[in-house]
Amino acid sequence: MQSIPPKKTRAPKTAGTVGALKKTTSERKFSDKSSAAEAQRERILRALRLHPRTSYDLRRLGAYQAPARVLELRRRGFEIDTARVTVVDGDGFAHAGVALYTLKAEPGQSRG
Repeated sequence: MQSIPPKKTRAPKTAGTVGALKKTTSERKFSDKSSAAEAQRERILRALRLHPRTSYDLRRLGAYQAPARVLELRRRGFEIDTARVTVVDGDGFAHAGVALYTLKAEPGQSRG
């Protein structure tokens, strides 16, 4: 005779966890190592506000899908130019056609 395993049940939600689920994206705080898309967009913006960055630079910052994140930022109103450049990596290999991103303007900001 086979025994039937007991059903798995979920622990009841407490008031503390319900409130945590309702936080908006702008209220979230991400760790420096978070791979969440919003965290990647925040890191990209922080970097581009300082100076132009290549896709290799952004990967080193943890944005492995830099083109997708840049596209999302553009759709949110950020004006980001892309130029194609050749870079030489740490091992001496040249890579042609690498994207160089430059933040030109932020949403609601004139390009002045």
